[in-house]
Amino acid sequence: MSSERLPGPSNVPPPPRRGDSSVHDLSRATGEDGGGSAFRRALGSPRTHETVRALVDAGGQMRIAELQDRAGVSFLQFTAVLAELTEDGLVTVKGPPGDEVVHLYREV
Repeated sequence: MSSERLPGPSNVPPPPRRGDSSVHDLSRATGEDGGGSAFRRALGSPRTHETVRALVDAGGQMRIAELQDRAGVSFLQFTAVLAELTEDGLVTVKGPPGDEVVHLYREV
């Protein structure tokens, strides 16, 4: 066997992280906190608006399947939106597989 690496997913570098320093520098320069500005961006984005709005309307938490239905997007689009919102620190997903609940982040 050769130690040569085969092409495949393990050889693909990860995508660049969203929210690089320029975004954080901008929010610091304008005096905005990261959570507030991320929330405003999510509501202002056509891609994430419906998902965030559905969570707000539901009081901040909803089963993941119901949220996808309310957002009205395909599974792959919803997964990407959920990943984006999670990375921005706006939502958390908790619960066993098949019974996950999405929680909108709230500062206590």
